[in-house]
Amino acid sequence: MSRPSQRDPVSQASLGIDQEIASLLRAIEQERVPDRLTKLAIELQNALIEKRRCKKES
Repeated sequence: MSRPSQRDPVSQASLGIDQEIASLLRAIEQERVPDRLTKLAIELQNALIEKRRCKKES
C-alpha cells in the first residue's frame, strides 16, 4: 500500500474532494430544511437520475 506522500496528485485531489463532500453532507444533514426545499431537491435528484439514464441509452 502506498503512503500518502507517494500518491499521485490526482489521487490526493480526489481524496480531498471526497472529504470535502463528506463534510458538506454532514453539515447539510444537521440543518433543518423547509419542506419546499426538500421537495425541490428530490425533483432535482430525479431529473439528474433521468439525465444519466438517457446518456447511458445513447
